[in-house]
Parts: sequence; structure tokens; C-alpha cells
Amino acid sequence: MHNKFQMVSSFRLLFLIILCLGIKVSGQKNMLISYTANPPQIDGIFSAGEWDNIQPDSGFIQMEPDKGCDASEITKVYASFDSINIYVAFSCIQGSSNPIMANIQTRDRVTGGDDAVILLLDTYIDSRTAYGFTVNPLGTQTDYKITDDGRFINYEWDTEWEAAAGRLATGWVCEMAIPFGSIKYRASNEIWGINFGRILISNLETSWWSGEMVDNFRISQGGQLEGIRAPVRPKRLMLFPYVSLRYENSDITRQYNKLKPDVGGDILVNLSSNFSMNATINPDFASVEGDLVKIDLTGWEVDFPDKRLFFQEGNEMFTMRYRPFYSRRIGDINYGVKFTGKAGGYGMNILNVRSPENVEQGLPAAFYTVARVKKDILRSSTIGAIIVDKSDFDTTFARSFGLDWVLNPGERWKITGQLMGSYPGDILKHSGGFLRVAHESNKHHVHLRYTLLGGDLAENINQTGFLRDDNRHELDADMSYTFWFNESFMRYIRVFFGNNVFWGLDGIMRGYTFRDYIRFYLTCNFSYRFYIDYRYQVRNSTDASGQPEELYFYNYFIENELGYNTDASSYASLSFSTGRNFNRKMKIIQGDVALQALERLTVKYNISWLNFGTDTLSYPGIRLEQNTLLNILTLDYYFTNNLWVRLFAQHNSYDKRFYLYGQFGWRFKPPFGALYLIYAGDNYFDHTEKQYYDHRTVFLKLTYPIGF
Repeated sequence: MHNKFQMVSSFRLLFLIILCLGIKVSGQKNMLISYTANPPQIDGIFSAGEWDNIQPDSGFIQMEPDKGCDASEITKVYASFDSINIYVAFSCIQGSSNPIMANIQTRDRVTGGDDAVILLLDTYIDSRTAYGFTVNPLGTQTDYKITDDGRFINYEWDTEWEAAAGRLATGWVCEMAIPFGSIKYRASNEIWGINFGRILISNLETSWWSGEMVDNFRISQGGQLEGIRAPVRPKRLMLFPYVSLRYENSDITRQYNKLKPDVGGDILVNLSSNFSMNATINPDFASVEGDLVKIDLTGWEVDFPDKRLFFQEGNEMFTMRYRPFYSRRIGDINYGVKFTGKAGGYGMNILNVRSPENVEQGLPAAFYTVARVKKDILRSSTIGAIIVDKSDFDTTFARSFGLDWVLNPGERWKITGQLMGSYPGDILKHSGGFLRVAHESNKHHVHLRYTLLGGDLAENINQTGFLRDDNRHELDADMSYTFWFNESFMRYIRVFFGNNVFWGLDGIMRGYTFRDYIRFYLTCNFSYRFYIDYRYQVRNSTDASGQPEELYFYNYFIENELGYNTDASSYASLSFSTGRNFNRKMKIIQGDVALQALERLTVKYNISWLNFGTDTLSYPGIRLEQNTLLNILTLDYYFTNNLWVRLFAQHNSYDKRFYLYGQFGWRFKPPFGALYLIYAGDNYFDHTEKQYYDHRTVFLKLTYPIGF
């Protein structure tokens, strides 16, 4: 109790300090947008009359490598609107010394590595949240939601919008159309926050229209868009029905030569310009993308993103260090409803879903209820609260609740924290939190954090959320810095130092970690990285008689990596690592290559050799990697950006697994209207059950969005 009182007292003191601090507010850049009666055709061509009468803006300033200097190439931006869309165009001058670099054709993957342009819209002008839209010279689109003044970016978010790009002798151009019905906003605002960005990979350059910023995606340091008149009521209703047909022949599900038709869908109702309601009936939990195998040496559970449409809108509000709500904890869903929006500085996401009984796993049907609220305070800070409840029909329940905050007392300072509790059970053992102070920019990061987690907190949280471990007092501190060089053989040197130590609630030290690396990136695009990770851990397990016991491990990991062009989308790297992992000597050799084999064909290949010698140790309750040779091959052939064929193959020598995944995809109404034909075959040996499993699935799915 004393420790919790200290955390609350510290928070109060920090809050008072913030109120006394003067916040530097620099002059914002403004752009006037005008109504157009002649909307442009989004085709990547500046046709006569489309943009001629619009005054362009320019003056981009580098974030890196030469922070504060003019961008090395000229970028002009144009903007207009009508009753349906916001229209934005970029004219990107690019000389012969900076060749256009673009290989990514997969939607939502343009997050770096290609030349690109960026549009950020702060529709609530709250200096915290924004919608992001990125397009590369191939016209490949990526959309995302930004929260907490650039601290979190949710790339799983999708919406309907158009974009096209075209190449010119002097560079390339891009056109975008963002429907008002695809985003939320306050209709009474005639001023929005806005920023434009450009990535120039050949120079490792990022520049922004608004001027010099502390870091990328800082919404509070963007500019203003004046004169916008958005409709009070955008498109009111969207239906996303789907039909699917699955053929299954599987030892895993014990379904042999079975055909299973399915139908379901989602409903989106725009209640106003800033509030919407989502409903779902029997959403399809089967992803149309295969999950990559991850080599993870920590022994903890690995998390994966949730791609279901129902959870995309507003899911970024659940992004926090310790997550009381992790939507993949909910498997199949019978039905659900969700309410999201923002008004008066309050953002909210309230949902309720029902999951069916899972006889195979012995799980009863259950209701999941989540209420999340975030309040804007000060200039660009937030405080939030969350309540999560899981209840089945046998009066069994798990509930968690919490408070969190992101405080920005200055341009480079961030104070973040979280308090959470759960029940049933002793509240002290089922609660926890952290407090973190950071100073950061695009070049450096320094933070100090204290964490307190109750001894049984994970027991409740992991019913609905994601928490890898509990029972700890923890101190951690990270430091990093990037040194940029001009007119040198060296592009940059990046150094990182990460340290943490934690004790159990009984005061006994249970672990510490030292993680350090240095990375050199040369002008010739070769790179070298040296990384070391040393960990002492005390882990809970059971002995041969089934009695609980504590085990002590000294794990370390030393890696040397040589790469070429690794900051771009076409790259190659080779690494060699040695170490010790849970009392086993370890060696790892990894190779990665990604290249544009043909104009429309992208090839990615990864090989990983993991060797522990003859050690065959195992510890109940601790997930261990084993000796294996892992091969992963991905082939993508794009007829257009919305019509493609993908082949994905994995082989794991440990469990003799061969996984083959083939996908034909056609987005006829991007991004939601799509037809997928998928084949998945999985054959492996289960070392626990001592038997082989064979799984074959053919999956056909059609989603057809309907708007009213």
C-alpha cells in the first residue's frame, strides 16, 4: 500500500510541476483551402484545369539528415474540397542525383523504405490525434491513426480513400481524395490541423511542410488548414456483408473433407460527423494473411495484431504499455456492438461482444464489455480511464480497470504512466502501474521508468488483456542517440543502451537486463550492427513431482549483423549470433533478402539456423525455442495495386513443419470490397502428442460494402 501511495503522490507532484511550466508555442504555418466545382480525377496526372487555379504551398524543412535545413528537393502541395471529398496533390521534383526508389505494392506496408508523400489531418484540431495517409510513387496506399501526439501509430486501421501516382521527367506526382464519410471530425470547425511530409530514401531524408519539428508525426507541431467546410452529416450507413466457403481436411480440427459455408458482416452507422456505431454479426476470425513464425528467445507469449474489421475503428485507444484489453483474446464472436467518437475533448470507445461456447477448449460462452475514455488536457496531453469486464453464464467473471496519462510539459519532455487494478482476488496482488519520464527527439531518447506489478495481476488481466509477467518492482532506463554526418563516408551512427532491474514483491531480485547496440550506416549503403543482450532471470516452473520451484537463468545474446541498403525496401542482411538461452549454449545464423525481381514481382527470403547443440532441456511453464532451420519465402506478383497473387512458404526443421499459403486477391472496392481465394496447407509433428498432423484448407471469401 505504501508503494502505491508513493506512485500517486509522485503523479500529483509531477502534475503540479507541469501546470507551472511555460510551454513554448511557435508560430504555425497556415494553408487556405478553397471549394472546387471541378473536382480532379484521381489518376496521377495533372490534367489541365484540375489544379491550375489553386495556389500551391511549399517550403519543406528537413527532419533528417540535416535537421532544420531546406529539403534537398522541391515539393509543392495543393488542396481543395467539395461536398464529398478533400483533394490533395503533391508535385515532387526529383533530380538525377536522387533516383526514385519504390518497390512496395502491398497496401498498408509503406511505412518506410520507399520514396513517399504523407498527409496528416488533425480533424479535431486537438494537437494529439490525426489521420495519416501515405502514398509511394507506385500509388501504393497506407492509412493509419495517430494518437498521443505521435507516440502511437495504428497501421491496422483502414478506411476508404483514393490515391494515384505518376512519374514525370522531373520527378513524380500524387493525387489523393479523402471522403468526409471516411473520417471523423467536428463539423463546426473551419480550421483543421494539417501537415505534409515527404520521404526521399536515396538521401535517407524526411522533410515536413510545417517547419522544423522535434520528431516525426508530432501533431502539435503541424500547421493549420483554414477555410474547410465539412458536411454536418456525411454518408450515414455502410454495410459490409461477407459470404465465405471453406473446404477443410484437418487432423487439427478433426474436420475431414468438410465444406462449411458461412455468412456474416459488419455495419457502420455515422451518427454524426464525430460519432459512429459499429455492429458485427458472426465476423470471420480467419485472417486472409498468414502469421509469420517469430523466433522469440524470451520464453514469453508472442502477440499478434487483430485484423478484424469490427476492432479497427478506435482500437488505437487501447494501445498502452499494459493492456487490460487485447482483442485477440476474443475468439469467435456471435455478435457485437461498438460506439466510438469524440466531443468536448473526450474521446470514447465502448463495446460489447458475445463469444460462443468453445467445447474443444472447455470455454463457456461469455460477454466482453469494454469502456474506454480519454480526456484532452493542457496543450497536447491526455488522461484516460478504462473498464473491462468478462462474464460467462456460470457467474464466473474477470474485471479490470485503470487510469493512464500522457503528459507533454514541453516539446521534448513526456511523462507517461498507468495505474490498474483487477478482481476477483486481493486488490493489492491484482493491481499495478508505472511512471515514466522521457526526454526525446528524432535524434535522441532518454527515459527512466518505475513499475510496480502485483503478484497475481496477470491471472486476471490475461482473461481479457495482455501482460507477460507480474510480481515486480522494476526500474528501467533507455538511452539512444543518432549522429548524422554531412559530406562523409558515413551516413549515421546510432547507439542504444537499455537497462532494467526488478525485484519480486518479497524484495528478492528476480532479474536484470543489459541491452546495447551500435549501428553504422555508410554512404555506400552498407551497414554494420553490433548488439548484446544479457539477462538474469528467476522463473517459476514445476519439478518432476509437480511441485512449484524457482529456476535461475543467465541468458546472453551477442549479434553481429552486416547489411546492404537495409533502410530501403530492397535490402540484404546476414547476421551471426552466439549466446546462452535457459542453460543451453546457442548459435544463430540469419539471412534476409528482399528484392524487386521483376517489375511486378517482389521476392522476400529469410533463413534462420538456430542451434543449441545436444541440449534438450525443457521447463514446464517456460516456452523454449529448439534446434531448427527455418526457411521463409514470400512471392508477391501485382497485376495492379488491387489485383495480386501471393505465395508464402515456411519450413521448420524442428517439428518438420511445411506450411504453404497461396492467395489470390482482388480489391474491387478498396479497401473493404474484396474477393479472396486462399489455399493453406500445414503439415507438422507435435512433439508433445508424438504424432503428425496434416491440415488442408481452401477458403473463398467475398466482402461487398454497400453505402447509403
